[in-house]
Formats: sequence, C-alpha cells, structure tokens
Amino acid sequence: MARILEFHKGDILMAQGSEGEAAYLIQDGWLEVDRKQHGKRRFTTKLGPGEIAGELALTGIDKKRTATVRALTDGCAEIIDRGVLIRLVNGPGNRLMPLLSALFCRLQESLGQETEENTGKKVYAKLSGSNDKAKRALCNQSYDITRLPWLFGACLHPVSVTELFRSNPEPDVKLCSEGRKIREQHIRIETTKDGGLQLRILNHGDFCMLNDERFGFGTTADVVPLAAGRHNITFGLPADPYSFFITIP
Repeated sequence: MARILEFHKGDILMAQGSEGEAAYLIQDGWLEVDRKQHGKRRFTTKLGPGEIAGELALTGIDKKRTATVRALTDGCAEIIDRGVLIRLVNGPGNRLMPLLSALFCRLQESLGQETEENTGKKVYAKLSGSNDKAKRALCNQSYDITRLPWLFGACLHPVSVTELFRSNPEPDVKLCSEGRKIREQHIRIETTKDGGLQLRILNHGDFCMLNDERFGFGTTADVVPLAAGRHNITFGLPADPYSFFITIP
C-alpha cells in the first residue's frame, strides 16, 4: 500500500545537506527546488503533479540532500524509498511506469537547465488562471508562452513500456484528477498560416467555451482564431471547469 505524504504551503520536505533516503512522487500540488553552491543560489525550479523530488536518494550513493525542497501549495506525494523501489521493480511492470516516467521527466528537465539559454525569447501570449482550479494548475502564477504549439492536457501516468517511450508531446499545462473528462492532449494554442494564433480543441464534442461562446460542439468549428487582447477559455467539467485567461499582445 502506497505511503502518502500530505504537505501544506511553506512546508520544507527536505533541506540541502540533510540526510534522506526517500524520494517524493508528486500526486497533487507544487514544490520548489532550491539548490545552492558555495553559499550562493544556483537555481530554483518548480515541480508539479507527475514529477519527482529527491530522486538521488534512491541510488544509495549519497544520503546527503543536494537541494532544499519546499511546498509552494498544499498537496500530497507518494513516498518512494529503496524498499518501495525494489517492490516496484519485482512487481507488475505497470506499477513501475509512473516512477520511470517521473525520472525521465526529471532527467529532461535537468538537461534543459544546463543547455537552455533565455536570450530574448518571443512571447506569443500570457497565460493566467481566472478561477481557483486554473490558478492551482499554474502554481498561482502567470506564464509567458514562448513556444508553440502550447498544449493543455491531463496528467496521465504511462501504464506500459510502449507508453513510456511514446513520442507524443507532454502537456505544457498538466491537469490532474480529472478522469476521462480531460484528455492527455486536449486543447492547443498554435500558429495560423498567416502567422496569427488560434485555439484548437482536439476532441470534438468536449465542453469548451471561448469568451462565453461554445465551440467544438455540434456544427461549430474545432478551431477559433485568437485576436489581440484578452480571451477567457473554459473547459472540462461544465459544473466545475478550468478557466484561463489568454492575453495576446
């Protein structure tokens, strides 16, 4: 049976230099990783649902934590120690897939931190939450959309090796705990042929509103142009939807 750690905003899950033997697979909420070198801040990064913190503890090479991890929001995480890891490896393959997926994601993120240069990237749009669910999905912050396409989708763990190595892009905004109402590739912001922006719902018939008008339903189109200005997109469960603002400069 999985051991779950519930955390609250401001909690410190691990401190750099302290000892630890477990990693945390995030189920809900956001964590901040803060690593310092020679007494100076080196980098900070945010981790959300489906990602992992403290993964180096699973190697057994060094019990010293290499970063401080604190909670940015309330949430919960599955505790993964070496005993749990051994049971996962020796058990059914599909139980190991969420952990492998999180480790792959963490490796990609670490490589990106070393190679990515933030040199005047173009900002296509700004994304922010307009209700509590959407704000939580964005860790209560606004985001600059600096690459296209930009994808909204569910946070779904792979259940097989085939799914683990699939080439489908990861959602830029991962939405958890939505069952089948939110697909892994749900809504996309993309460029038009003339260089503008448009919003595309990828599953015709799903509930989606743009500026209080429903689209991708009945005879309406799956694609809607996004003119300059602020737009409100609402989708998911009609009774409890996500609602975001998309601001086009």
